[in-house]
Order: sequence, then structure tokens, then C-alpha cells
Amino acid sequence: MRIIMVIPTYWQRSRSEGWQEGDAVYDHPTPIDEEGTLGRTLESIKILNNKNFKLVIPVCPTTDDIAEIAERKTKEIVEKSDITVETYIFTPKNLENIKNILQHEGLGEEVRLLNIKGYSNVRNICLYVGQILGGDVVILIDDDEVFEKPDFVDMAVEFMGKRKYGSIIYGVAGYYLNKKDEYYDDVEMQAWMTYWDRFGSKAKAFDKIISAGPRIKITPFAFGGLMVIHKNMFRIVPFDPKVTRGEDIDYLINAKMYGFDFFLDNKLNIKHLPPPKHHPVWKRTREDIYRFLYEKSKIDNQVEHSNMKRITAADFMPYPGDFLTEELEDKIYKTNILLALDYLAEGKVDDCRGAIENIYLSKYEAIPKFDTFETYRDAQKMWVKLIDLTGLHRTVIRNEMELNNLSRQKAAQEIEKFVTVDRMEIKASLKEISFFSIFTDKELERIIDIVSTRRYKENQILFRKGDVNEAFYIILKGCIRVAKRDDNNEEIVLGHVATQGLLGETTLVNEFHFVDAIAEEYTEVLKMRQSDLEHMIDENPVLGNKFLLMLVDKLNFKLSATNELASKYYLKDEHILD
Repeated sequence: MRIIMVIPTYWQRSRSEGWQEGDAVYDHPTPIDEEGTLGRTLESIKILNNKNFKLVIPVCPTTDDIAEIAERKTKEIVEKSDITVETYIFTPKNLENIKNILQHEGLGEEVRLLNIKGYSNVRNICLYVGQILGGDVVILIDDDEVFEKPDFVDMAVEFMGKRKYGSIIYGVAGYYLNKKDEYYDDVEMQAWMTYWDRFGSKAKAFDKIISAGPRIKITPFAFGGLMVIHKNMFRIVPFDPKVTRGEDIDYLINAKMYGFDFFLDNKLNIKHLPPPKHHPVWKRTREDIYRFLYEKSKIDNQVEHSNMKRITAADFMPYPGDFLTEELEDKIYKTNILLALDYLAEGKVDDCRGAIENIYLSKYEAIPKFDTFETYRDAQKMWVKLIDLTGLHRTVIRNEMELNNLSRQKAAQEIEKFVTVDRMEIKASLKEISFFSIFTDKELERIIDIVSTRRYKENQILFRKGDVNEAFYIILKGCIRVAKRDDNNEEIVLGHVATQGLLGETTLVNEFHFVDAIAEEYTEVLKMRQSDLEHMIDENPVLGNKFLLMLVDKLNFKLSATNELASKYYLKDEHILD
């Protein structure tokens, strides 16, 4: 399973400059003259047992004026952390270049979905880089969080793709722990919250879903900083680009409309340590008013479509469902009257005015003037087209991302100094590969005796069509591109073999290669020659035949998949995969 972890990092102008009109609005972006919390998050990655994932860090400046500085600062923080995870940064410049590629290939207004400003847009970028890198699963994390569970990655993907309660799990939510190791919001109930008991509703939902068994169950809420999304979902369901706040809850609404449920794992959590919020209560309440009215509008505007199902506020009880019913207008009115009276009693006239204005805005400005349901459906259709075209042109688009592959840059500097990988490292890597689980430690030791390690730079060739088919390869790290050439000598990409994959099993049946194999990126492999396998069979028939049966099983699976693909697309060339 190819895992992509994405941690967006938000930057603003220097502390002295502050926010300016036209800048993007985030809860707590890091001033460009400060370090922020990203380094702390990256440092905590070191405790993870499973580091077999790609890490992408989108750089999200509030204004283009600071984009280059934000990129440089992010690179410095990553390099200082010295984490042993393949790490990319994704910049506004990368995005613009990719949009130009897509437009050149025929996309039009679809590219407007690729925007790195605003929470929903940033989340879509998180999903999109997962598509570029060929990810099976994307894990969304925020840069004000800290990993405390060594087995976090394995837990995050443990249930992915499995069936539960009649549904296949394509979306998993974890939850936050605050500095007190509690999952509740760190707030105290106040009088003005009497009718706007958002935190009380959340507490009820948390108690119902998080604290109670079973471990995993369908959830009405999720946290944007701990969502795990399978490719079968993120290729179909985007975040709504019109949503400026609460994009995580809105994504659950969108997903359920398209037939996907989110499941919460009550063992999967992360420490959330955000900087203090400085916005006044009336302003935060205003943001909630806009988000809930928008989401209610989307639910109310639903019409029947064959590829969707109707949902109601009841599907999201107690939270956010309590804020999506017909009582929402009354809640807004009573809450802001109480809040205004509180401010007035404290002599805060401007804040009182802000609370009263919330009532006006809720009736005349906050309710969308367009059909939110159909507008989202239009965006979803464009998203699918965008995702499909990206898949077709993944190689050239990925090359743009590789420009900021910080691990590849480091590897390029050190590749000439490569010495044989330690046997213990090889053994540990083989144990992580599912089809090697049938071998004992002693058998793995013997296998290691007859394999050799190889490293390949980006675009370096493992073998070409017509080469003698004399070995097979176990991918320890990286990705191999399998391709053919057409009559015009243009490369046709047939597929990719990534970390923990096997390549060249056809050495058992074919004397020559029928395809090319090229390193898509910096790649490490184990190579076993056919002659060495034959020698192992002669020397230790039990082990040799056990290994041979494993290869035959893998070959049979790949040939079956190839035949299915050939049948589907009426391909005549039976040798489309090696």
C-alpha cells in the first residue's frame, strides 16, 4: 500500500506587518520571521515505527509576496529536522507549472480547482499530490500536531479497504488529544452558549463515538488534521472549494452524498497543540454561522441523482446535526442577543455591535444566493476529469514535484558513496513485505546471501525491451516505471511498481524482456539472478521450491490482471507487463 502523508504549513507576513486586506485567512499562520510549529511536528515523526511513506509539505502563504521566503523557510526547517522519510515540499510555483501542463493537455476551467489559498483548496491540494505520487492512501495531518504513538501509521491504514457493517472502509477519522490528554475542546461553558451549545453537542458526539466501543464505527464528524482517505474516495470526492471554514465536516457530508461513510477509530489519536486564537468570540461565531448555513443549504437543495443518495441532518446527530436543522435560525438569533448583552455589560460596545451584526448577516448575507448542491456537483465532475487527466500524464507532472523532492536531492549527493546495505536492514525490509511472510528468519538469511543490492538514480534504466530476462527485482524503496515504445518511439506507460513490489517474475517464462523498466525516482532494489535461484533450489529444495512457488503465485496474479486489462481494452499484445 503506497501511503502519502501530507502536512500543509501556513505562513503570513512578518509579525510587525500583520494581516493585510486580500491576504488569505487562517487560524494561526506562522509569521515569516518566526519558526512556528512545523519543526516540532517533523521531530515527532522520528518516533514512528513505520516510515515507509512519502511526506509532502504544501507551502501555503497568505500572500504571493512572501511565497519565496516561505519556501526557503520550509526547506530550512525540513533539513534541520533530518527525518529519514522521503520528503517533498509543494510550492505555489510547482502548482502553477502543473496547471500549465494540464492546460497544455486540454484542461480548461477544471484547473481552477487547483488553488493553494483557503482551507478547502489546501485540502484538495493534499488529495491531489496523493494522485500525482500514485498513492493508495492519503493521511492528512496539520503542522500544529505531535505524534505520540509509534505505531500511528500502521493504525491509520489498518482498516483501509476492509469491509465493516456492510460497507468497505475508504475513509478513517482519528481524533485530537489536547495538552491534558483529553479529547474534549478546552473551553468552559458560558451563559451566551445557552442556545449555541456547539461544544456541548460535540462533547455528546465525542462520548458516543470516541469513548464507546467498538473500536471503529461510522462517525458524523471528523478532524481535518487527522483524516485517512483511500484513493477510491479521493479520486471521486473533493473538498468543496466554496467552503471557507469547517471543510472537514463538509467533506463528510459530500462523501456521504456519494455513498462513502467515514469511520472513526477510537484508538487513533494525535496530540493537538495549536497556538492561542486571537479572534474575538463574535467573529468566530460569525464563521460558524456562515459554515452551518452553507452546509444546511447544500442538504436542503438536494435533488435525486442516480450516483448519489439523499442525506439529512439526522445522519450527523448529535454534531454537527444539531446545527443543520430548521432550528438554526432561532439558535443564531438567541445566541447573538445573549452574546451582545454580555459584551454590553462589559462595556465592549464594538464587540456588542459585532454580535448584533451577526443576526443581520445570517438573514441577508450568510445564506448562499446560489444552488450550493448543484455547484458542488459541478466541481465534483471537474475534479474527476482533473484526476483522470493527471493519471494519464502522471510522469511529466510528477517530474515537476520531483524538483522539490528534498530526499532525492540528498540522495543524489550521497549515491556515489553507497556501500552494501546492512544485512539486518535488508532482513527488516523483507519482513515488511507481505509475500515474504511465509519465510522463517533462517530462510530469509539464506535468501539474503544470494541477492545483491542496487541503487538507481531517477530515469536510470534497469532493463530494456529485448534484454535477456535473467533476474527479478524486489523494490525496497522508490518506484519503477514499466513502459513500452509505440511506432513513433513515444513512451507508453503501462504501470508502476513501487516500494515492496516485485518486478521481473516473467524470468520464469520469458527469455527476453518485452518492456522497459526505468527508475521513476531514486530507487533501491534487491536483485536475484535466475541462476542463483536455480542454485538455491539444488542446494535446498524445500526453500528453493517455496521461493519458486511464491514467484509463480505473484506471476499468476499479474498475468490474470494483465489478461483482464487486455480483454477490457481489446489489447492484442499479450506481453504488456513484465
